[in-house]
Amino acid sequence: MANSPESSRKRARAADRQLRHSQAAESPRGMTTRSRTQSIANLAAKAARTESSQSAGQQQRRSAMATRADNGSEADSPETGVPEADHADHADSGSNSGGDEGVEDDVLTVDIIRDAKSDDELLAKLSLVFSDPCTLARSFPQADAVLASDCPVDVVAVHRAYNIIFSRASEKVLDDLRMLTIGAVSMLNSEPCDEHTNQMNAVLILLLNPKISEYTLPSTGAYLFSDLCSAILGQPPAQRSALMRYFTIDDGVCADAQPSPSAGSPPAKRDAQDTYSPVASGTSPSAQTSERDGKSTPFGRYVAMFQSYITREVNRAARSTLQAAANANGTAPAEQTTQKVSLYMLSGGNSSGNGNASNHNGHALPVVAQCLALMNNYNNAHAVVPYSAFYNSAVNEHIDIKEDVPRFRMPDGLSFCSYPFLLSPTTKSEIIRIESVILMRTELQDSFFRAMFSGVTCPYLVLEVRRDSLVRDTLYQLELKLSQDLRKQLKVRFVGEEGVDEGGVQKEFFQLIVRDVFAPKYGIFKANDESQYHWFSPQSDLSKDTLEEIRLTGQLIGLAVYNAVILDIHLPPAMYKKLLGVPVTRDDLRDVDPALHHGLMQLLRLSAEDLEFLDRTFEVEYDNVGELRTFELIPNGAQTPLTTSNRELFIDKYVEFVFDKSCESQFLAFKSGFDRICGASYVRFMRPRELELLVCGCSDLDFAALEGSTIYDGGYAKTTKVIQYFWQVVSEFTDELKRKLLFFATSSDRVPIGGLSKLHFVIAKNGGDSDRLPTSHTCFNVLLLP
Repeated sequence: MANSPESSRKRARAADRQLRHSQAAESPRGMTTRSRTQSIANLAAKAARTESSQSAGQQQRRSAMATRADNGSEADSPETGVPEADHADHADSGSNSGGDEGVEDDVLTVDIIRDAKSDDELLAKLSLVFSDPCTLARSFPQADAVLASDCPVDVVAVHRAYNIIFSRASEKVLDDLRMLTIGAVSMLNSEPCDEHTNQMNAVLILLLNPKISEYTLPSTGAYLFSDLCSAILGQPPAQRSALMRYFTIDDGVCADAQPSPSAGSPPAKRDAQDTYSPVASGTSPSAQTSERDGKSTPFGRYVAMFQSYITREVNRAARSTLQAAANANGTAPAEQTTQKVSLYMLSGGNSSGNGNASNHNGHALPVVAQCLALMNNYNNAHAVVPYSAFYNSAVNEHIDIKEDVPRFRMPDGLSFCSYPFLLSPTTKSEIIRIESVILMRTELQDSFFRAMFSGVTCPYLVLEVRRDSLVRDTLYQLELKLSQDLRKQLKVRFVGEEGVDEGGVQKEFFQLIVRDVFAPKYGIFKANDESQYHWFSPQSDLSKDTLEEIRLTGQLIGLAVYNAVILDIHLPPAMYKKLLGVPVTRDDLRDVDPALHHGLMQLLRLSAEDLEFLDRTFEVEYDNVGELRTFELIPNGAQTPLTTSNRELFIDKYVEFVFDKSCESQFLAFKSGFDRICGASYVRFMRPRELELLVCGCSDLDFAALEGSTIYDGGYAKTTKVIQYFWQVVSEFTDELKRKLLFFATSSDRVPIGGLSKLHFVIAKNGGDSDRLPTSHTCFNVLLLP
C-alpha cells in the first residue's frame, strides 16, 4: 500500500479513537474487555518473538499493536504525526498476508486462518483484526467485482473461516475469540468508525459466527447478541438497509436445499402480503417444513437466528413464572399449564431490578424485536421468505393478551402488540376481540353514568329490523347512530318475533343481510361468473344516496368484525389489500376477472404484427348500468396505438383502471364506513390474508380438531357410546353435510380463524332416553343430543 496522506489521516483518526476509548468511563464490561485485550496483546507479542520466519515489518507491526493494547495509546512519529505502527504497515506494504494477492496485510482471509501454524499465531492475527471494527470490516473482501457490488464481504469465506477455527483451535483460542468478539461489539456500540463508512461489514462478519447467540458477558452473564442488535440499530438507515441486502447473499450453507437467489440478481418476486406458494408434492416433509419457514434461504436463516433469541427468552420467562407460582402455592408446576407472560414483565417492569442475567436478557428483547422488524420491512418489499417465517410460536403460545393489549394503548407502553409480525392470525383475532370487549364494557359503564344525569340511555346497539325490509331498515338505523353507539355490543331484534339475542340472532342477521347486500338487484357489487368473487360495479356519476348506501355497507362489515361474527362473503384479496393500504398487482386481477387477466397476459406473447392487427389503443370500454362508455387509460389514449414498446404500460394502466379509476368513489365510501368501526383497532396491523380470514373464516373443515376440543355436559363424556357413535357418523359426512351440521349447531357454517379447534362447541345431554330429535342453542354453540 502506498503511504498516502489520506491513509495517514485515517490511521491517525483510528489512533485517536482508540485513545478516547481507553480513557472512557470504567464500566464492568469495559474493564473486562481491556483486561482481556491486554492478555491477548501479550500473547501477540510472544508470538511475534517466536516466529522467526516472519518478515521484520510484520514483527514490528505486531509489537506496535501489542504496545497500543497495553498502554491504550500509540506513539506518534515526530516527523509526520503518524503512529509508529503505521510506519511498520507502510514499510511492509509490499507483502500480502496468507498469500492473498491484493489483500491488505492487517485483515483476515481464509488462507491466513488455514495457514496459521499454531494457536498463538492464529490468536495474534485475530487480536489484531478484532481490536478495531474498521479493520474487521475490511476482512474477507469479496474478490469478484460483480458480487462485491451487492456485498463487499465474502460470506462463504467467512463461513469457511469460522468452520476452520471451531474445528481446529483449542478451547483457549475459542474462549479468546469470544472475548475478542465481546470487545468488538463494545467498540461498535461505543463510537462510530470514522475510517470505514460501512460498519455493517463488521456486523455481518460477527453475525456469521455460529456461536454468536450463545456468547455471554462475563460481568453480567447477559447475552451478547442483544448488544450486537443495539449496534445495528445505532447505524444510519442506509447502512441498516445495506445489511438487510447482505442477508440475502448466498452463504454456501445447505447446498442440497432449494437454491437461494444468487448475488447480483434480485430475489424471486413473490407477494409478501399473500400466502406462500405450496411446495412441490415430491419434496420430503423436512424440505417442506424448511420451505414454509424460509430456513432454506440465507435470509430465512438470519430470521431464525433472531427468532431463536426471542423464543429462548419467552420460554425461560414462562418457566420461571410457572415455577414461582408453584413455589408460592407449595405445589409442583403443572405439566400441561401454559404460563402467560407479557413483554412488560419480560423487560423487568414488575421486578425489583436486581440486575441478574435474566432481567438483562428480557430487557433487551425489544431491541432484538426491532432488528427483526427491520428484516420484516425488507421482506415486505422484496418477498424473500414467506411472511409466516416471522411468526414466533413461543410468543403466540405464552403472550398475555389481557396484559399486553392495555399496555399497547399506553404511551411508550411495552407490548408484544407493537410487533405484529411476530403474531399469528389467531393471536391477532384474539387481540381484536379483547379490544372490542374493553370498548363495549367502557360504553356500557358510560351508558349507566349518562342515564343518571340525562335520562334513560340504551347500553346496547339495538337494531330492530323487518325480514322483508332487512337492508333498508338496517342502513336507515345505522345512519342515525352516533359513533359512541356503534362501539356498544350489538343486539338484533326481528320485528314480530320473540327471543333474546345472545349471539345466535345476530349471526343469523348478518348471514341474511350480506346475502341481500351482495345480490345483483342492489347493483353495488358484481360477481364474476368464473371466480365467484364480488367487485364494485363500474359506475360514474353516482348519487349521494347510493354512495351513502355503499358507506353503510362497509360499516356493516366493520360491525361484524367488531362483534366477532364471521361472514359468508366472497370479496377478492385485492379488497383487503386496498383496505389496508397495500398496493394491488397484476396477479390480483386474476381473482376479479380471470378471463381479462389471461387476455392481458397474452398481449406479452404477441408479435408486433399481431398487435398491429388487433388495432388496439389506450382506451377501454365498460358497462355503466346498461350504457356502454369509454375511458382513456392515458391522456390522448384514443390516439395512442398499442405496440410492443408500450404494452407493459397498457397492462399496468388497465389494472389501475379496474382497481382504482373505475370504482374510486365506491371504494372510498366503502372504506370510510369500514374505518369508522375498525380504523382505530388492531385490524390496521393485519396483513390482507389475515384480514380475509378474520372476516370470512378459513375453509378447513377439520372435524377431528373439533372432536378434540369439544366440551361435554349433562352426563355425556368422550367415552360415552352415544358420543362415539356420533363422531363415527360425522366422520363419514361430506363437506356439504358437515357445513349443514355446523349451521344447525352454531347458526353459521363458517370456520373461525385458527380452525375448528378454536370453536367453543358443547354437546350436552337432552334429558333421559327418549325419541326426541337433536336440537341446539345456537347462541351458545350447544348441540343437544337425546
